[in-house]
Amino acid sequence: MEDVAAMRLVLDNLQAEQAKKELKGAEDVLSRVARECYKWLLCPSQDDPTGRPTVEAVPLNTSGAALGPELERVCLDNEWVITTWSPIHLRTKLKELYWKAEKSAVKAADFWEDTLRYIYLPRLKERNVLEQAIVKGASTRDFFATAYGQTGGKYEGFKLGEANVQFDDTLLLLEPEAAQAHTLTLVPEIVPAASTSPDKPQSVVLHVAPEPSTTIAEKPAVTSQPPKAKSFFGSADIAPAAAKMRLVQISGEIIALLTADPNAEVKVRLEIEANFPKGAQDQTKRAVAENSKTLGFNIAEWES
Repeated sequence: MEDVAAMRLVLDNLQAEQAKKELKGAEDVLSRVARECYKWLLCPSQDDPTGRPTVEAVPLNTSGAALGPELERVCLDNEWVITTWSPIHLRTKLKELYWKAEKSAVKAADFWEDTLRYIYLPRLKERNVLEQAIVKGASTRDFFATAYGQTGGKYEGFKLGEANVQFDDTLLLLEPEAAQAHTLTLVPEIVPAASTSPDKPQSVVLHVAPEPSTTIAEKPAVTSQPPKAKSFFGSADIAPAAAKMRLVQISGEIIALLTADPNAEVKVRLEIEANFPKGAQDQTKRAVAENSKTLGFNIAEWES
């Protein structure tokens, strides 16, 4: 066709039309053949910074029209890319790799940049995923404190238990115990009262709570405490396509919190219900029965 366009080859109308069809057919075949050749998605992983990297391979669906959505689906299904992250996991990574005895604060932006470089860190889909985890974690005093700078031993904009934080290049994440110790060094600000005369020095106003009365006639008021909760029950509907990711989230964000209490007795039961309007295949029944037995299911029954 290039020769025809350059007038180096002369064809009649029938031959030229046939050549166009052959060219289009070759281009269509080439794209399909290329998809079949490059149908494996390889994901390197590393358990820790000193561990040996490994590579996991997953086949892609080559029958689809677009490759991009297929790549995203495989990454999400295999939890190679994280779309929602818990502050528990963020605190764990910071405690494991960043917080040290001589360094109790780390820049949030540095952690984000490291997740883009090192395969032993989680792969967050976008910066907003880390920002949401920081905001959620900063709302309590359990995960970390925040600040916007450090001068000597003082932190500028120090906050503990406040969710009103902004994820920028100056945001610091502080180790919880170091943050608790830092709060003890903070001195309340003494506000001078305005003087009525410019010639007189300003006086300092201190608000002091009155001492409680210790007379025998008065008795302290007894406040009734609400009864403590002694049990928790929870259930959730999970889409089968996202079961793997959702179960990991439930384990990290619910079960981990419950088992963190040494007095808790936690039991977890998993219920699976599958209906086959046209009947299940024999191959499926055999595979599910064998796997259920291997995994130690208490109940694994098929009903007609």
